Amino acid sequence: MKRLFSLFFLLWLLIGCKQKQQIADTIFIKGATLINLQNEEGQYYDIPNGFIHFKANEIIALGSFDDNTIIPASARIIDASGKFILPGLIDGFATLNNQSQANAYLAKGVTTIVGVDGGRRGWFYPNAKPSPDFYRLESVGDENKSDSAHIEDLRDLHKEGYKIALFKYQLRPNQVRLLHEEAKKLGMGTIGELGHTSYAEGIDIGLDAFVHTTRYSKDVAPKIMREAVADEPFSDDLNSSKWKYYKYLASLDTSNAELHKHAQKLTSGRTFLIPTFSLLYADLPEHKNPWNDLVAKVLNPADINNPVDENTGKHLYSTEVQDNYTAMAVQQLKIEQVYYTKGCKYLAGSATDVWGTMPGISLHSELEILHRIGLNNRELIATTTSNFWKAYGWKTGKLQKDFEADLLVLDKNPLGNLEDLNSISLLFNNGEEVDLGKLMELPYDKSLSDGQIISRKDFDPYANPSIKTLIFELGTNNIKSEYSYLEKIKIEEVYYMSDGLRVKAFIAYPKGSEKLPAIIYNHGGNREFSKISPTRVVDILARMASWGYVTIGSQYRGIDGGDGQEEFGGEDVNDVLNLIPLLENMPQADADKIGMFGKSRGGMMTYLSMMKTDKIKSAVVIGGVADLEMMNRNRPDVMEKMVFMQLMTNYWMNKDELLRDRSAIKRVKEISKTCPILLIHGTADWRVSPMQSINLATAMQHEKIPYRLVMMEGADHGLTEFKEESNYMIKEWFDRFLIQKEELPKLETHGN
Repeated sequence: MKRLFSLFFLLWLLIGCKQKQQIADTIFIKGATLINLQNEEGQYYDIPNGFIHFKANEIIALGSFDDNTIIPASARIIDASGKFILPGLIDGFATLNNQSQANAYLAKGVTTIVGVDGGRRGWFYPNAKPSPDFYRLESVGDENKSDSAHIEDLRDLHKEGYKIALFKYQLRPNQVRLLHEEAKKLGMGTIGELGHTSYAEGIDIGLDAFVHTTRYSKDVAPKIMREAVADEPFSDDLNSSKWKYYKYLASLDTSNAELHKHAQKLTSGRTFLIPTFSLLYADLPEHKNPWNDLVAKVLNPADINNPVDENTGKHLYSTEVQDNYTAMAVQQLKIEQVYYTKGCKYLAGSATDVWGTMPGISLHSELEILHRIGLNNRELIATTTSNFWKAYGWKTGKLQKDFEADLLVLDKNPLGNLEDLNSISLLFNNGEEVDLGKLMELPYDKSLSDGQIISRKDFDPYANPSIKTLIFELGTNNIKSEYSYLEKIKIEEVYYMSDGLRVKAFIAYPKGSEKLPAIIYNHGGNREFSKISPTRVVDILARMASWGYVTIGSQYRGIDGGDGQEEFGGEDVNDVLNLIPLLENMPQADADKIGMFGKSRGGMMTYLSMMKTDKIKSAVVIGGVADLEMMNRNRPDVMEKMVFMQLMTNYWMNKDELLRDRSAIKRVKEISKTCPILLIHGTADWRVSPMQSINLATAMQHEKIPYRLVMMEGADHGLTEFKEESNYMIKEWFDRFLIQKEELPKLETHGN
């Protein structure tokens, strides 16, 4: 019996060891041609029948593959015979607003971007999965400040994680020099978009790069014109300083001595040029319609600044405006040819998504234009790969040991035809294979109706580390008793349509349930701050679902990968209202019994929703924002500067109107009188003054709107001191009016 047991034990051990060996801890790709490597002298070469071996996000070996090459036993082996490998592409000047844009970049082979945002480009979305890597960029020198103030701005950017500083128009030469020296101490890259400093001075200082072909040509213009552009760099008026300069460029003879002198200067230092010529791509006489690219199917035109017409691929400019843009584009192409002929060095950047440029697609347009000015295919590939290592010292963009494992495996050789950069067979980002098919699973369809679900998948609460910390007993796999309800709740992550935008939401409901009343949850905060995090899905949505409700919460447009840009109580209120038709078409939901629950900013969204619909039968607001002017008075440095002016279009021009329209205290007469509302506020709330709820309750009393006001003594903004009690009150309020269908309270004075 002992011998039999020993035999079984040995067999189990052998099987276990074999299974352990089969777990691939590295990836070994063999048989492909490794293209566009560079030797120490900077000369290009290829390795036919090569191999590349990487672990996690690091290349650990590469070279020629033959019978003597040792393949690690634990590696996943990929036979790529007949294919071609090069580094993932880098877009040196681009934005990322949502998940669809991240998918578009990857689908076009872009594994890294230099991330810009703000203004016309919208806000950067750092949490896309999957996503290209990114090096964030921010500007210094938009305003005229002291040397020390600019240095402090730069240091603040470094503390916030920005990797590149963009030096702007108001900086003087000595300030550019000081900032560049400080940036290098901090390990930051530097790009010049200069005004009161010449580009010749920027070359002497040693900036890493210049951006925009129309800007770094400015040195050839008369001094008075250069200074005027520095003071007024942005305007669409054809009579503006910017356009006078553009017209000057359009009329410049390419044999001009000052132009050739400037071109020679641009080649004399280490600075690379980022033309961002794709900004003018649609203005060239011969160009492709970017909407015909297959990847464009996942992009929403509403997310593109000044998109070209989907049918023609052209801007809808007046004839005069288009003629001026075309003249400038054609002439700037000739000017850039002069720069290249003199020996300028290039980085590829698309400037996405301004003037119709598009994620992923426009980087290829940029390469097409760089080809027109004379770069051959090897040089072109270097502009979007290895040149970034030369410019900034990043360990990415090269097939080299110790560099990042961002790789494209192509079916065809792009050295013969640059279009073959699109023949992607396999894509690895940070050493992990990206599922190319899934990148196209969220196509955009503007014909879909509001509230229609276009994508849904199960949300596993046990897969998230932050949730595990929340729900499990410390050091065990035992769920805390207060979260035992999770076993009975189904949770989904969905995208639904709202005003032609794909917006993300979470839904939770009891498993196997029939029609149940519904609660719409409106989260607080703005942008990625205080969105519906995985822990909120569990602690709020799933908890309320356990009470016998279908619960749903929108992230609002532009948040957590959704299309568009949020407006802090503007058109994004429709993202809440469009959950109503979603619930009407959901078999688990009884759309005649809908409640609404808002926290903080979500309270504002609740009040505004109750002004537009009578379909909400019960509402609860905790720490709700009802008076934006009071928010400004109490927290001006945060709310006005960091929220209102950034999220409300034309804020300074229409400040009073914008704040009034979002303030329930100013519009209380418009709030539905058929929806009883429970107001709960902590008396120690520092984020939203308790007076906001007290004042609103007073106004509701006057207008005979059914309400109950509960002030919780000593409670903070989130009522953390009264979590259990507040949950009980919330449940009881919804149960009264949604499940028990209690009649509205009598508001006329009565009694003894």
